[in-house]
Amino acid sequence: MTSRLVAFLLFVVTLPCPWRVDAARDWLARAASIAVEDHADDVLRSPDGTFAAGFYNASPTVFTFSVWFARAADRAVVWTAARARPVHSSGARVTLDARRGALVLTDYGGEVVWNSTAGIGRTTASRARLRDSGNLVLEDAAGNALWQSFDYPTDTLLPTQRLTAATLLVSRDRLLSAGYYRLGFSDYAMLSLFYDNGNFSSIYWPNPYFSYWQNNRKIYNFSRSAAMDALGQFLSSDGTNFEAADLGAAGVRRRLTLDTDGNLRVYSLDEATGTWSVSWMAFGNPCNIHGVCGANAVCLYSPAPVCVCAPGHERVDASDWSRGCRPTFRLECSRPTKLVALPHSDFWGYDLNDGGIMPFHDCGKKCLENCACVAFQYKEHMECYLKSVLFNGRTFPGLPGTVYIKVPADFHVPEFHVHQWQHEGGGLAIQEDIAGCTPAGDSDRKVLLKVSASLSARDAGKAVWPYLYGFLSALLVVEAIVISLGCWLFSSKGLFRQSRVYAVEEGYKLITSHFQRYTYAEIRRATGNFTDVIGRGGSGVVYKGVLGDDERVVAVKVLKNVSRQSEEEFQAELSVIGRIYHMNLVRMWGCCSQGKHRILVSEFIENGSLAQKLFHRVGSDDDHDVLDWNQRFRIALGVAKGLAYLHNECSEWIVHCDMKPENILLDHDLEPKITDFGLSKLLNRDGSDAALTRIRGTRGYMAPEWVSNLPVTEKVDVYSYGVILLELVKGVRVSEWVIQGIKVCEMDIRMVVRVTCEKMESNERGCTDDLVDYRLKGDFNHVQVKMMLKTAVSCLEEDRSKRPNMNSVVQALISVED
Repeated sequence: MTSRLVAFLLFVVTLPCPWRVDAARDWLARAASIAVEDHADDVLRSPDGTFAAGFYNASPTVFTFSVWFARAADRAVVWTAARARPVHSSGARVTLDARRGALVLTDYGGEVVWNSTAGIGRTTASRARLRDSGNLVLEDAAGNALWQSFDYPTDTLLPTQRLTAATLLVSRDRLLSAGYYRLGFSDYAMLSLFYDNGNFSSIYWPNPYFSYWQNNRKIYNFSRSAAMDALGQFLSSDGTNFEAADLGAAGVRRRLTLDTDGNLRVYSLDEATGTWSVSWMAFGNPCNIHGVCGANAVCLYSPAPVCVCAPGHERVDASDWSRGCRPTFRLECSRPTKLVALPHSDFWGYDLNDGGIMPFHDCGKKCLENCACVAFQYKEHMECYLKSVLFNGRTFPGLPGTVYIKVPADFHVPEFHVHQWQHEGGGLAIQEDIAGCTPAGDSDRKVLLKVSASLSARDAGKAVWPYLYGFLSALLVVEAIVISLGCWLFSSKGLFRQSRVYAVEEGYKLITSHFQRYTYAEIRRATGNFTDVIGRGGSGVVYKGVLGDDERVVAVKVLKNVSRQSEEEFQAELSVIGRIYHMNLVRMWGCCSQGKHRILVSEFIENGSLAQKLFHRVGSDDDHDVLDWNQRFRIALGVAKGLAYLHNECSEWIVHCDMKPENILLDHDLEPKITDFGLSKLLNRDGSDAALTRIRGTRGYMAPEWVSNLPVTEKVDVYSYGVILLELVKGVRVSEWVIQGIKVCEMDIRMVVRVTCEKMESNERGCTDDLVDYRLKGDFNHVQVKMMLKTAVSCLEEDRSKRPNMNSVVQALISVED
């Protein structure tokens, strides 16, 4: 008996536990969803397990809905929905909509971020499935594809996925947005790599120096189709053909990716180790990629790319070479000028049509006399190229020609100390070690790498000169020392390890800190020379504008005054904007900080401010445009959610300090969005930021502690919100209320609170009706009115410790939402 019992128990133990179910799904059914909180387990898997789709954690607080390689150590992402608009780590969800049959991605608060177009006007999708090819597909009941991610590539092309005239590969920047590089078909139907930063654009692959037939390409072949097959061969209708170094190896997973640095690479996956190898790349020398160092800079390859500002120039952004350098001098046509030489250098493109074959003296004279000429290049055979812009700069020993930069005659340029590079045998050979393909101590190992044939052939026979001007080599030595020191500190000392707090902070920056930097000329064109004024405030004027090729309508806020205070306000606003994102906060798109100009560019909100919508028709016979009660209640709840987010859910404590109806904008659905953080500051959690006590809001909405010079906390926003609640109910400003025939002065808000309390304490039916906007004609929710008045009274307590926090306000309003 005992032996039978033991055998039975062993049998039961070996059975799979029915409650242990793998959370990975084979498909997503109609009305089903995946929550961001379950990102670690709840994913879609391809049948063979190679790919996964779900929420990808770009940082602890930032997620994207993506497809990635599940078996790779670094989980290489191959597709992302709305990658420029990541979602929060809380509340985000992707759902296969039951009504339309489309995938819908929503963020914190339910805001729709992205949706597929499947199911609109045709058969709705029954399920979402991830196929073995890495293609995310919406299928009908019969398994037919209604929508597929392969039709909307991001920066990666998978085998059998086609690139067409209607699609592009677009690199990503250092964060998550679209970068400056694109792979697609040109107007001549030639597959090309494009660089475009909004100010400069050019094709940099195939070789722009060569004609199409020298590049072995065909033009005017308008089939415009390209793809990489499963064996590692890439074929295009224009004749672009290349092969991975492991061509023909069966079962190898590959991807073609346009990387952040603008290089196009084929990667092959070693499934045994989960690591990637570069098996083909378009550029062996990264300095041939356009824009790698930005304007007024040159790139030296030795063997990693090193960027250096041209003489007389300084970096625009110490953390981003793509923004280039700016001159430290002012070049005026009326002032005498001189020339500074850069030997063995070139700035590709942007030539003035005034060069040609001529003696050096004539070439220099033409540039000095032409205001549009900033430099000229003089090559052997007396070739003269006048330059209007210094862009795509590169230098290396042996590059023919010298660039002469025009500077003011009295401008001091430091002397260059020529450094001689020596090599065994008297020559110099720059050895390329691309992406660490050859590990140290493994010199006999075969490198899995092929470089674009046209480029390698061009670079192979270059003569190498023994001299390089000193400022490049000196900088190279300094950077090598800094990098080595940094590696030693990280590896041997364990210093600078990122804490959890730092990681969360970086996550919030990742959401919205990557502003587009606009020039003042771009802003002026977008606003029609600042003609369409849509608002004015204490910190500046707001204009309507249209930016970019997509004709996006934006609001352009020009901060007034060039004083120090104005610039500090601009920097404070940027600091705050870089740490927040919420559906009830206005989204910032970019900024301009050029010379004396300080400008913010934000999304344009169609319906203007709450003040315009709530107050401008008081006393009018035409009340058809009056906000109804449901709209007012929704606005009150939305503003409360936005403030609660600022006060409690950001990585820093953020206080608005100037809450009023003018700073609440209404979108096309009348959803509120809080704007104007010009008076905001970031506080320490203990409220010890004494500088904040000097800030002042708007009279009528200011908490008593402003006057008494008490340390300011988030309760100043709670007080202002209480005033806004009263105005939403009554439909007029509190300062305009008439009580018992007496007009309330803005400093007598205590009278309004006292009368409101008396009416709420009365047991008479309809006692609060005369506190509600008469234009609603009695059409309002009595329970919601009483809750809003009760909440307003509590928010307007003189003793700030008795005021509720915004989370409590949100919960109170939600309790009567239905």
